[in-house]
Amino acid sequence: MSKIKASFIGIAGRGDTPEAMWAELETIAKMGYKATENAESIVFRLGGPNWEDNLKHLLSIGLQPVDAQSFNGEDLRKRGPAPIIENAHKLGVDKAVMFHGAAYYRKGGKIVTYDEVMNEIEMLENAAKAMKAEGVKLCYHNHDHEFTTYFNGMTVYDMLLAYAPDLYMELDVGWATYAGYYAPDLIRRLGDRIQLMHFKDFLPGGPVKHTVPMLDPELVKTYDMPNFCSLGSGALPVHECLKACVDIGIDIVNVEQDFEHTLNGLEILQVDYLVMKESGLVE
Repeated sequence: MSKIKASFIGIAGRGDTPEAMWAELETIAKMGYKATENAESIVFRLGGPNWEDNLKHLLSIGLQPVDAQSFNGEDLRKRGPAPIIENAHKLGVDKAVMFHGAAYYRKGGKIVTYDEVMNEIEMLENAAKAMKAEGVKLCYHNHDHEFTTYFNGMTVYDMLLAYAPDLYMELDVGWATYAGYYAPDLIRRLGDRIQLMHFKDFLPGGPVKHTVPMLDPELVKTYDMPNFCSLGSGALPVHECLKACVDIGIDIVNVEQDFEHTLNGLEILQVDYLVMKESGLVE
């Protein structure tokens, strides 16, 4: 049985200078990480002679790119699939991710309607078809509101599955757990509709107020969030989720922590890797 590769997004690898970032990335690779979802920002936006050299540098330290990216539905609609496909081909990956769907913005106090969700789903299906024709699988990254927002008796998540058959999922098991789901069962239920994973953990006992700068300026920016923590410290059944990933053939797991609790970024990544490694299922 081949083992899962550990990957990461955010948390660390964001040094103040290119030199500091590369030094931090080398440290992370030496921990045992084999990939990163930060690759697009590193390769295309980090200073250096050109993106090809940045990609070679990233690969030389042992970190492979995971995906190309679109920030949200508005970004994907505006840019269209073509530049995302181009970035995927440059990075040598066959997956792309949209990180924030319409339901997410309920968190900032926006009223999300059925028509808005269905319009986004139609756009996603069209983009997914266009990407699939070019060898790229478009994936949708969830938060909690996809599981807690209902229209006509269906969650937004199930609407995405039902009405966008060419769309795949990047399942964030931390947010799914926060929404009340037992993540290992959800992983097995979704099966091959999942192409990518986010693992994150949170302390039980209620949400905390946190300011998130990514939303529309007109929305409330400080609101209830899970009290995120390193893997194995909170509510997520980490090893059971890894076993479920093996069952459906997932070969890369991305760890993420939206904000620090006590540990700093490198400490979080070290703990996350060791907790997953202890399962015997991760390289």
